[in-house]
Amino acid sequence: MNERLEQLELLARKDPGDPFIQYAIALEYVSSNRLEEASGILERLMEASPDYTAGYHQAGRVYEQLDREDEARRCYERGIVVAERQGDAKDLEEMREALAFLD
Repeated sequence: MNERLEQLELLARKDPGDPFIQYAIALEYVSSNRLEEASGILERLMEASPDYTAGYHQAGRVYEQLDREDEARRCYERGIVVAERQGDAKDLEEMREALAFLD
């Protein structure tokens, strides 16, 4: 395990409800090409923090890399709803584009 991931997991033990820490851990798994593990973390993140738009976006990207288009589509569609509700224009536009690319 790399040092950065170890530090993030230590932070997560101290504050397990912080969505950014969980998101950062998932990104570390993605950068290590541990996509299945990243998808699991992102699924839990979307469940625990349903208003965290970046989780949906990243989950969609991970599922695309895993060639699981239906799951990617589900994440983008849910994320678009959340981003619209929150006024998160950047994630909204990027997820719309990603969804259009899948279709």
